[in-house]
Amino acid sequence: MPISIETDIYNYAQQVLGEESIESIEHFKHPSCRRDVVEFILVQKAIKLGGLNLEYDFVLGDYDARNIRLIQHGLLLISFDSIWLNEASQYANDVFISEPVIRDGEFYAGIYVAPNKVTELTPKLKNGISDLSFVTSEAWHTDIKTLTALKPKNLIIEADWLVMAKMVSIGWVDAMLAPFKPALPFEYTGNNYKIRAIDGVKVALQDSRHFVISKKHPLGNKTFKALQKGLKQLRQSGYIERAYKECGFLNPLVEDWQEIKAKLD
Repeated sequence: MPISIETDIYNYAQQVLGEESIESIEHFKHPSCRRDVVEFILVQKAIKLGGLNLEYDFVLGDYDARNIRLIQHGLLLISFDSIWLNEASQYANDVFISEPVIRDGEFYAGIYVAPNKVTELTPKLKNGISDLSFVTSEAWHTDIKTLTALKPKNLIIEADWLVMAKMVSIGWVDAMLAPFKPALPFEYTGNNYKIRAIDGVKVALQDSRHFVISKKHPLGNKTFKALQKGLKQLRQSGYIERAYKECGFLNPLVEDWQEIKAKLD
């Protein structure tokens, strides 16, 4: 069963698994762990728990934007990366939509800025984000919807995460939304960029996240039923919530932070 997967996600998942198997892994407290790594493991675990044994042939590369089109046309069975319901609903004729793995109202993003601008920008957030300029990705439908409703000073739409991080880091734009990491400090660092979350504030992203499975793939219906059955068991046991919390996507460290919430139609 060929499954396309981002190269870095596959490699991070191997680090997180270590000596464990998909069936045996219980904890996700690892520096390489993030949401999409959890989901790479979660999908396989749920399908197996649901009674279906699939053999996966992972094809590594940069497939993120193409995956949903391949699933729509039955050329790919499933995406191992969840998507927002806001986006999944657009493809409802062609895909099965799983039970939510991230429930509506469960997820908060941080407001990331250049480290040398934290002191300057923090006071400007007392009345929301209207005094800050933001950049976001054209593929992040829920982020765009949320930010638009919150009315920043300016909203720039980009295609590439790295470009966005560099724009914020060098001060071309004030801020961007990104997930919190499992531990402090909440920072992302790479070649020619460093961004840091402003302490004490979080933005509510009001949507749920789901896996999608192709209705046109010969194994689609069978896989969907197994996935739903397995996800139900993992939800009831507390496994799903624990996995996302341990990787930092659902972050207990920001529970008491001020919430910035958009009024959506």
